[in-house]
Amino acid sequence: MTRIRDLHVSRRAVLFVGSMLLLAACGGGAATPTSVPVATVAPTATTAAATSVPTATSAPTPTSAPTATPVPAIITADPISGAPALGRGSLAVRPIVVMFDNHPNAYPQTGLDQAAIVFEALAEFGLTRFMAVYRPDALPDAQVVGPVRSSRLYFVQWAMGLQGMYVHAGGSPQALETLASTDEVFDVDALMAAGSAYFTRNDEREAPHNLYTTGEALKRALGEATTSDALADVGFSFKADAAEADRPAAQRIDYFFLYREDSAGWVYDPATNSYGRLRRGEPALDLGTGQQLRAKNVVVMEVFEQPIPGDEKGRIEQQVIGEGRARVFMDGVEREVTWRKPDATSQLAFFDPSGAEVAFNPGVIWLVALPAIENLTVQ
Repeated sequence: MTRIRDLHVSRRAVLFVGSMLLLAACGGGAATPTSVPVATVAPTATTAAATSVPTATSAPTPTSAPTATPVPAIITADPISGAPALGRGSLAVRPIVVMFDNHPNAYPQTGLDQAAIVFEALAEFGLTRFMAVYRPDALPDAQVVGPVRSSRLYFVQWAMGLQGMYVHAGGSPQALETLASTDEVFDVDALMAAGSAYFTRNDEREAPHNLYTTGEALKRALGEATTSDALADVGFSFKADAAEADRPAAQRIDYFFLYREDSAGWVYDPATNSYGRLRRGEPALDLGTGQQLRAKNVVVMEVFEQPIPGDEKGRIEQQVIGEGRARVFMDGVEREVTWRKPDATSQLAFFDPSGAEVAFNPGVIWLVALPAIENLTVQ
């Protein structure tokens, strides 16, 4: 597998657009965002020799032409908001998959609002991490993305099913060993890769919560990525939004990973048929836009975790291969489903009680991996 190695990360690179604000305390409120500019970015017939002249016969009476089976359109965005959607079969190149820091000193992040899919899962000591999945054709060149953080094995296994270009800054031994031995993803490691132009440090934040990249840099890295033969199977199926008259007036989702006081959640808005993200009960913002993060679909799945024996940094492992309980929230309604990922190279998928695969609303899908489904409450 192709790898990009030996990166020296510049502390003052020209790629970073605008300054970032430091959130100094774990319990502190959201910093006032500053704006980040975003760029608008038939074969030839041959004649056979005749052996005899055929006798003309009456032409048969024509019958009705068969009706063509309509081909469903491939969804690439929410038709109302324009938010990106990762429709199955819609990608010509690998998706861009980026690991995001979610330590309090990394908040608010920049660029999560541009992702088509976001995974939210534990790292260690109750802290969580995000893995954002981007459509390259929907990521503006000037978009700042980060802070970028390290990998864990279970995030790599999710990324393998998506055939992505996997962007991170180091990682656990298990994650790095898997990245070195698989061709399912194309690995871009900020701590070991050559090519300092892909990443930059922001001096207004403390390391390691200050590593950033841009849409332009990520697409340059993608230009070096090997292709994938499985892209036709990457993505999800979509359906039409529920009619406005059929949407409930309200719904609120709250959950925690290990500690109740460090909660996250979503509030449903029937007017836009979307969910606004909460962080510790307050709107979770994107630094670049100052707007609340939103998703058209929220999936909460139960993924068992346990400490890695003897790991000096207290890392955990999570059982993301197999199947388990999950809840899908869309159209203001909660649905009980099952998540399935038969092996490391299979894409994570969701199935209703009848065995049919879930079709989502066009737009962002936010996937939450809780250690217990009982950590979820719905109002």
